[in-house]
Amino acid sequence: MPPEPGDRPMRHRLPLLLAATAIILLAAGCQKAADAATEAAIERASGQKVQLDRDGNRLRISAGSGADEVSVVTGEGIALPADFPDDLFLPADYGVSSVMDVGGARLLNLQSRGAVATVFEDARTAMQDKGWSQTMAMQQADSAMLGFSRDGREAAYTFTRHGDEQLMIGIQLREQAQRQ
Repeated sequence: MPPEPGDRPMRHRLPLLLAATAIILLAAGCQKAADAATEAAIERASGQKVQLDRDGNRLRISAGSGADEVSVVTGEGIALPADFPDDLFLPADYGVSSVMDVGGARLLNLQSRGAVATVFEDARTAMQDKGWSQTMAMQQADSAMLGFSRDGREAAYTFTRHGDEQLMIGIQLREQAQRQ
């Protein structure tokens, strides 16, 4: 079924929403002014009226009827979401720096310690031990990516060295796209 006029698939909106979220995460100074500037930038780029709702370190961006919504939590001391699946790899020691829900996907950013190659192999082994099938793997000196699928879900990991000791880990979890 073709999309309704003016209804762009989420894959076309996702980069825009992620870019807007990056602006929000990097904004400094007066939060009210930063929110207003972000809202205006999203509206200009998307051609849609959006609304930003902030509650402390939680931000919700919605457009139109509310069907398109991005929810972001950033800051220090963020807890792992209570509904985070227990069949996904998490390093032994980590901190959550952000959680984003967008278009049926959940994106987490973690900080940890260790070498990219070591944590990459730990993740690969743990995910396979938990019944996930590897779909993608890529390694470079300071970064790596892994992809997995299981029971109609997809999980993607990114590992990036940040400085000498810190490791940034991104986790994206979503339902697999249905084929028609």
